[in-house]
Amino acid sequence: MGSKGFRRVLERLGRFTLSSLLGFVVDNLLFSLVMAALLSLQSQNLLRRHDILIALAVARTVSATVNYAVNKRFVFRSRAPVVSSFSRYWILVAVIAALSYVGTAVLSFALDLREAAVITAGKIAVDAALFLLSYKIQRIWVF
Repeated sequence: MGSKGFRRVLERLGRFTLSSLLGFVVDNLLFSLVMAALLSLQSQNLLRRHDILIALAVARTVSATVNYAVNKRFVFRSRAPVVSSFSRYWILVAVIAALSYVGTAVLSFALDLREAAVITAGKIAVDAALFLLSYKIQRIWVF
């Protein structure tokens, strides 16, 4: 790979990082807010142990929709048809979300985490581990 090709890869990875940071902020802010609300309901015996799954689903749905639009247009500058790329993107989102959920749940149960902020910190660590996997799959398969 020549210097131009290498520079393009670094630029795209930089744009992906910025897009991911936007998604990260949206995802974790919503996750934390929903998690706090659900833990409040749980303390009133209105909800039991599906809190992480619900919070993750709400946050990931919103952040992934924003992230798809940014990645398609600005990161990968893709001309792929929306129907196929959006479908593939959501398959990837489902797989990454499942891995995020399992990792976050295992971490929170193993360490007996009970506060929204601490559970969110665990989720951030799990999601950071999934970052490059997501980039590679989006570059090769989605866009």
